[in-house]
This record gives sequence, structure tokens and C-alpha cells, in this order.
Amino acid sequence: MHERLSRALTKGMTWMEIDLARDLVRTAFRISADLQNLLPEIRKQCPDAEYRELARGIAQAIDSVGVALTNKALSAHPELKQEIDAKISESGRYR
Repeated sequence: MHERLSRALTKGMTWMEIDLARDLVRTAFRISADLQNLLPEIRKQCPDAEYRELARGIAQAIDSVGVALTNKALSAHPELKQEIDAKISESGRYR
């Protein structure tokens, strides 16, 4: 998967196979979940002002991942939206 992603990013993603699009979405979801999972621990250990700053940075990072990966994948393969929605409805995840 990482080799396909590297090639696509180098080529500017002008054309994308559906398997690569799936990999991009899965990776974006995983990265976003990992970042979100940091928030409770940050909340426990940081003063409010620091927490807000870090939470804002995490939100920006999640948005950037969505724009850079998920939106590109869905733009290349809009039919994936139904597949993703169905998998999430069925199991709570897209794997």
C-alpha cells in the first residue's frame, strides 16, 4: 500500500486506482482516529489554555488529512462513499 501511495503522491494523483483510493481513506481515518485518541490524555495533563491550543492543532491536522487524502480519493472514486457508509453502518469502521 505505501508504495502505491508514494507513487500516486509523486505523480500528483491525476489518476488513481480504486484500491489506492480505499487505502487513502483507510489511512486518513486511522490517522484521524489516532489524533483524536490523544485528546483525553492531553486534557488530563495540560492546563486549559495549552489543551485548547493542542486540540485546535489536532483539529487542523485532521482537517488537512481529510482534504489531502479523503477528499482526493472520493473525488477520484465517488462510488466509494456508499461503500464507506455501508461498512461504517455495519461494523462502525471502514477497514
